[in-house]
Amino acid sequence: MSEDSKNKNFPYIRLSYTLRENSPVHIGLNPLKIKPINRISLGDNYNTSSITAENHCGTHIDAPAHFVLGGRFISDYGPEELRFTHPLVLDCPKKPGQLVDVEDVSKIIDDNLDCLLLCTGFHQYHDTDRELYLEQNPGISPGAVYYLRDNFPHLRCVGIDSVSMSRYGHAKESMEVHQTAFRKNEDFGKPLLFVEDLDLSGIDNNTQIQEVLVVPWQVGDLDGAPCTVLAEISQK
Repeated sequence: MSEDSKNKNFPYIRLSYTLRENSPVHIGLNPLKIKPINRISLGDNYNTSSITAENHCGTHIDAPAHFVLGGRFISDYGPEELRFTHPLVLDCPKKPGQLVDVEDVSKIIDDNLDCLLLCTGFHQYHDTDRELYLEQNPGISPGAVYYLRDNFPHLRCVGIDSVSMSRYGHAKESMEVHQTAFRKNEDFGKPLLFVEDLDLSGIDNNTQIQEVLVVPWQVGDLDGAPCTVLAEISQK
């Protein structure tokens, strides 16, 4: 957590990780690279760096274009579409490789829900067990995604505290999860956004989230981007 997140007089906490060269990234992606260009310590007048990063590294947001031809890019979303005023953190502890299923999400009763954050508890392995975090992550079942879209028409965003919404090594399941979320359907609300690799370590039973803001990197025509996620909180 950031220093601001630890300040109880500041009403916001950050739910996104600081992106570093040693940050765990989904298997198959290249890690972040930071190359110094100018350095004051070497006699330059200022510091600059070159950053090389894949757009799905670290805490990031997936837009429909990630899995749907003709789907919206993340740069197509205005700030009002990335502000969520009826968020919910769903405590659904999962063991390695388990799925958030219909039984878990059927407990939700907020008809105005617009942002669902799935707290599987897997964030505890982000910095302690990279292999487990990347290779045995929990995900969400296609059926649970369908249930959410079918029952919560105002829902626009789902996040999870693991590296991906889909389990590593389950390609067919991954395709179904994402396409169920991103595909337009006249019987549902808007296609969902996915936020993956969330840091939910600062959330406990005494924390009430009032609002969530997602701020992606402002790069055009990308199917997703690293992002900062802020939550306005109050104490119960």
